[in-house]
Amino acid sequence: MADLPTITCLCPTYGRFSRLREALACFLAQDYPNKRLLILNDGPLPIHVSERDGGVDVINPRQEYANLGEKRQALLEAAQTPLVAHWDDDDLYLPWHLSRSVEALLREGVGCVKSRGAWFMQGTLPGLTVRGPCHNVFEGTMVFHRHAALDLGGYPFVHSGQAKALMRKFHEAGALYKIGDGEDGPSASSSGPRGGVSYVYRWANGVGHISGIGNRDGAAEKFRAQNHDFGHGQPLAPADLTPYWEAIPCA
Repeated sequence: MADLPTITCLCPTYGRFSRLREALACFLAQDYPNKRLLILNDGPLPIHVSERDGGVDVINPRQEYANLGEKRQALLEAAQTPLVAHWDDDDLYLPWHLSRSVEALLREGVGCVKSRGAWFMQGTLPGLTVRGPCHNVFEGTMVFHRHAALDLGGYPFVHSGQAKALMRKFHEAGALYKIGDGEDGPSASSSGPRGGVSYVYRWANGVGHISGIGNRDGAAEKFRAQNHDFGHGQPLAPADLTPYWEAIPCA
């Protein structure tokens, strides 16, 4: 396990403190040993992590980025590890997500892997509804070689669709492998690196997915206006994910 390549989870946020606490908790729960989390927050207030949360770094730039694609590209360029993972602040990653993905990436010898299936969550606690595994693009599951992405030009500078565009570049280069839930889906054991669908897409009240706003004029401003939970100087600490895990059948 010690010789596995280090991976950096790239997490852009606009000060979404509550959601970011859950993204941090998902990262810390990962069973992959050599992992880092790099957060880029261009919200109005800086975010800081406590010292006990090892492997976590936060970039608080003094500027606001024009769109999410520019922010993701900045993260890709700032990472210093051979592997990187797309890490959205508004979805959930089950503890075997990195292990499962890196195992497939190295086994298949490709530039990028992503999942064909994910759990689909709607509503809010305590009335959550969970469906799945559902098939979709689910570009939020991408794990890839950092330099391969840079060689392909990285993320385009658009507000919505930047991850899907990078995934398409890998596909067109013949360097994309789709992990299918037929080979290691929810019926498989969830105790190993290939066990179970590993991503939970949350289309829920208050999540504020950028895909719901698109690239229309004023999209960035509308997205920022929906986010007011900036933490107010509190140190970022992981949230309790137990209520979510209880609602997801394979968790």
